[in-house]
This record gives sequence, C-alpha cells and structure tokens, in this order.
Amino acid sequence: MLNGGPVVILGASGNALDILSIIDALGAPWKVAGVLDDGRDKGSEFGGLSILGNLAEAVALANFVFVNGIASERTHHRKLGIIARTGLDPARFVTLIHPLAAVSRRTAIGHGTCIGPGCAVSAQVEIGAHAWLGSHAVIGHECVLGAGVTVAPSATLAGGVTLGAQAYVGSGALLRPGITVGEDALIGMGAVVLNDVPAGVVVVGNPARPLERLAARSNVPGQMRHGQVARHRAGALSQD
Repeated sequence: MLNGGPVVILGASGNALDILSIIDALGAPWKVAGVLDDGRDKGSEFGGLSILGNLAEAVALANFVFVNGIASERTHHRKLGIIARTGLDPARFVTLIHPLAAVSRRTAIGHGTCIGPGCAVSAQVEIGAHAWLGSHAVIGHECVLGAGVTVAPSATLAGGVTLGAQAYVGSGALLRPGITVGEDALIGMGAVVLNDVPAGVVVVGNPARPLERLAARSNVPGQMRHGQVARHRAGALSQD
C-alpha cells in the first residue's frame, strides 16, 4: 500500500492544480515533487510547480509515484495511450481522494484515479484506472466507469449508468439511470442525456442530441481500456 511520498503529475494543466489542492488537503506525507509535460521547458515552472522534464523521462524517476492530470475535452480520447507510452508500471500510479469527498466503502477504484472535493460516490460503483472525478460530481449506485473516464465538476450520473473507456462527461451534465455511454464519447456541458450514447459520439443539449461522430482515434491495450478495476476500497488514499 502506498502511504504517501513525492508525487509527479503528468501534464501541466488546470487538472494539475486541482491535484495539488487534493494533495495539500491530504497533508503529510503527501507532497508534489513536480510535473512532467511535453510542451514546457525542463526547469521552468507551472503554478509554482517545477517542470521536471517530458513524459518520456517518467521511467527514470525511480523514487517517485505518479498521477495523471491529462483529462480535458480535447485530449480525453488519447489519455490512456499517453499514459501507456510512459512505460510506467500501473502500481506506480496513486489514487487520490479528497478528504471532503463522500465515497462509499463499497466502491472499487482502479490505479491512478483522482476524486475531487464534494464528490459523492454511492455503493456498488466500479471505477477503472486513471479516472477523473471533478469537484461535486455525483456517481449513483451501481455505476460502472471504464478506464480513463472524465466526469467534470457538478455532473450527475444516476444509478446504473455505464461509461466506456475514455468517455468524457462535461460540467453539470445529467445522465438518466441505466444508460450506457460508449468509449471515447463526449457529453457536453449541461447536457441532459436520456438515451444511450454510441462510442465516439458527441452529444449536447436538453435533451441531448448527437453533434458529431468522432473517428476511432486510439490504440490502447485491451486490458487498460477495460479498466482492470482494482479492489481498492474508498477508505484508502492510494492504490498499491
């Protein structure tokens, strides 16, 4: 079990600042060592955090653990591929849960997932590896979230919703009980989703309607896309 230590964040973004806030709230022995980012110079800073190098340098950082901060609506469909290319062992990714999140002890959570403040996660929920739950997201009972999903702040998934790998649910969206959202699909901000959403489709509005179909854009190992949900229980702060 990983019980704290220096954490390296993948990606210099607003999500990195949110991760910093989670770690600040958790307190010692957790601390942020810095950020890896392909678009910034080594030795520079982002939000007061040191840029330690690019993503390819992750495997050389032997004494650190990691968490992914790449989770925007522009990159969600590439998230698992980006993580896979670092070559890091899954066990080196920590799971971080803000102390103000309410997460059922009957929830299973995969490696590298982040759950922000004010989130509510009900019982019998399964969350795959590298998922991102923004502040005040609500996940109803018996939902299944695939690997690499993003649920933006204040979105609500009613009971029994399934999100495929790398699906993105925008801020304030509402998803009807029991629906399925396919891999790489994107739910727009504030959308009210009443029906299943096929893989790779963007839906917006109230009620939500398709905006476009995205081409298949990722090539990620099957075991990673399907999450390999670890039996990590919500009382712990990190995944071993």
